[in-house]
Amino acid sequence: MVNTIANNHLSELANKGRYGDTEVRIIDNDYAHVNKAESIVIDEYGDKGINWVKNAGAGTINPETGKKEYPLPYMAIMAGAAIGGLINQGIGMYRSGKQQELSGQSQVEMLGQTEDELQKLIGNLPALREAQEEVALGGFEMQTERMGEGFTKSMDMLQTQAGGTDLVTSAGIQKKELEALDTMETAFEGQEIGLRKTYADIGADYERQLSEYQNKLKQVGLQKDLAQEQSEQWYLGKNIGNIGRGISNFGLQAGSTIGNLSRQFQSELPTYSSVRNEFIG
Repeated sequence: MVNTIANNHLSELANKGRYGDTEVRIIDNDYAHVNKAESIVIDEYGDKGINWVKNAGAGTINPETGKKEYPLPYMAIMAGAAIGGLINQGIGMYRSGKQQELSGQSQVEMLGQTEDELQKLIGNLPALREAQEEVALGGFEMQTERMGEGFTKSMDMLQTQAGGTDLVTSAGIQKKELEALDTMETAFEGQEIGLRKTYADIGADYERQLSEYQNKLKQVGLQKDLAQEQSEQWYLGKNIGNIGRGISNFGLQAGSTIGNLSRQFQSELPTYSSVRNEFIG
């Protein structure tokens, strides 16, 4: 309710402005009538904008409200409006450019982390391959050891049978021994072939994963380069110092086109003051 009353009061006060004064701003701790161009300068420049308005404007008293008014000569009004428009346009360009820069920097950081992760994965591949081969070899050795134990038992059993029947040198026993030996050799060859195949599969999987990670690393590198280019692209206001203090300082810092136009405009204030004197004189 209080805010509504205050807003209505300011609206009524603004409606009583003269010579194009349609806005109200606080100057020297009191409400004052200003035009749209002056309000833009005050809002964007703060105290410096207020000083500009005081120097360029008439500074007369509105007879209806008793408040000071700062109507500008026609040329000053047009110049102020032009500068205000340029400033607003420049701020929009700055914000867009800054957003692109921050987005690029964020992508560079994220893609850099992805690169690190891929490098670690590539670095771990040899150890992973070696571990897989050791497991396969361990399995092979275990199987061959069991086969050897089985063969020894078979031989012992044949010797026992031969001793019990006095047929140690018989052709039947020798044949069985040869058959057992052939069986063992065949099984061993099968195990060896299986080990080689396992090694081949492990090697092929290693090469596949290495190629996959390297391709991903290459793609991430290209994306990172593009993001880096985006973050380094020039935009209006990129080189202004103390950006972190806020967009409201835009146009007051050195190095940008808008700032140069603003300083040129402010350097001509004495001319506007002389016109002001003619306006109220």
